Amino acid sequence: MRQIFFIWLVWVGIAGAQTARLYTAPDRSAPGGVVGQLPGGEFTHVLAVDQDRKKVFRGTGGNGAGSFRIEHLPVGKYDVVLVTNERRVYEGLRLGNDGEVLSTELRANLEKRIGLADSFFNRYKIHRWAVDGERVLVLVERLRDKTILKGSGEKLQSNLRRLEVIELEQATDDWQMIQSRHLYREEEPIRAAPPFMRHEFVAGLSSIRVVDSVKDLGTVTVPKE
Repeated sequence: MRQIFFIWLVWVGIAGAQTARLYTAPDRSAPGGVVGQLPGGEFTHVLAVDQDRKKVFRGTGGNGAGSFRIEHLPVGKYDVVLVTNERRVYEGLRLGNDGEVLSTELRANLEKRIGLADSFFNRYKIHRWAVDGERVLVLVERLRDKTILKGSGEKLQSNLRRLEVIELEQATDDWQMIQSRHLYREEEPIRAAPPFMRHEFVAGLSSIRVVDSVKDLGTVTVPKE
């Protein structure tokens, strides 16, 4: 029993460290930022992703439901990603040309490659993908909702949810994963077959230029369902 408890503590510590490493520390000397309103409920995660998807800054909900704020951003262009307490994600990620079509074979191989990229998670969903030159960029949600540890008749379980942007390059009729940038990683209470997040692309959250002041986006328009 002690061994199981120790393993559980190690798992919690690793998960916490991985979550901490997702986000870039704010630059306290930078006066720039982004604020706005979006009618989507209360936000658990408010993220600003730089144009190279190397840095992800975490902000907070603002004053009241539907408001958000990200402060101390260095000068640059950012895409905003918002996650609500009702497991809904609004994002303005610039992935490339959404209108370009892949052949049936290339699309099937793309999905297969993404599914095989991380066997720790037993379920995944592609929310959006786009072509950027010779690459394809894909917004993927992954879920792990099966037992993590077993022993001595006791089960230690946890669901884990992750959002990431995967960059792949075409190799003949298949794909090679170049890199992956995790945006969100959270543990959840165990439950059977939790649904994936509801997803919306919001153009007003894309390509936001930040200089030396806080940019107010006002009320961001959400596409009608």
